[in-house]
Amino acid sequence: MSRNKVITRRKFLQIGGIATVGLLTPRYLSGLGCDPTTPDFLGPFWEEDAPYRTVLASSNEPGYRLILFGKVTANDCQTPIPNTIVDVWHANDSGCYGISENCETGNPEDDEYNLRGRVISGLNGEYVFETIKPGFYAVGPDIYRPSHIHFMITPIAGDSIITQLYFEGDDYIDTDPGSSNPNAINRIIPLQETESGLLGVFNIILDIDPSDKMINGFYPVGPARLSNYHNRLLPEGLRLFPPYPNPFNSSTNIKIELDRSTTVLLSVFDLKGQWVNTLVKGRLHSGEHSIHWDGKNSSGIEVPTGEYIVVLQTPSGRKISKLTILR
Repeated sequence: MSRNKVITRRKFLQIGGIATVGLLTPRYLSGLGCDPTTPDFLGPFWEEDAPYRTVLASSNEPGYRLILFGKVTANDCQTPIPNTIVDVWHANDSGCYGISENCETGNPEDDEYNLRGRVISGLNGEYVFETIKPGFYAVGPDIYRPSHIHFMITPIAGDSIITQLYFEGDDYIDTDPGSSNPNAINRIIPLQETESGLLGVFNIILDIDPSDKMINGFYPVGPARLSNYHNRLLPEGLRLFPPYPNPFNSSTNIKIELDRSTTVLLSVFDLKGQWVNTLVKGRLHSGEHSIHWDGKNSSGIEVPTGEYIVVLQTPSGRKISKLTILR
């Protein structure tokens, strides 16, 4: 199998079409149960505003070509969730992250967002992207992170989930804190070798009830709307201002701006991808809104010193900001 064999557009679309047929058999029919996808660490290498695209690696990017696809469903493992933003990023073949690090290899096209991108799940919840298999890298003396891909998954209804995907047979799975966690068992997938490269299936199961009308009725689905969604990096009329004060000790204010009345979900996550609190969940009128956060989680307990992620979601898009608590 060639490390850099180019996958033609026709072949790519053929492979992507598999996402709606046999390989995506519901988990409960496969005897695997139906458990929602579990979270994992965000890590320090995420960057906002990655472009919407299905091909993350140029044809000359070093490494084994990888086609990864799957289906986004509700917690019954059957009901598809269309229009979900699947934001992915990973290291290059040498274990280096572009933008965040000075990589000595890879990125022959000098792509600012090399090996990063966002895709949107289709009418049947399907998604697909082409990239290369990430390399492992050292995080300490004789300590290595296995090959992995980061995901930030944002449905049109419900909270985002931040997680990581691993691959069977990796030598460092058992010693890595993330991949060795029992909760990661359904996020360690096999890869199939083909003449075009490696092929993997990762089905994303969100903890959303299939009866929730928000799944299929919240956002109009259609080619024109989806095309428009792909062609812009910032949703029009949606702004998330930097929290103030930031850093803060006891409380901060988060200002958002909407150009129309819409349903809003404003949530806080820690850097492990764990949900901390939901600050707004409901319909807001157009204009500016200032949301106060007292630095507490959903149980009313003060969260510890550290960095946190604020995620603003509406039917037309998503914005993300970082804030820091100093106790």
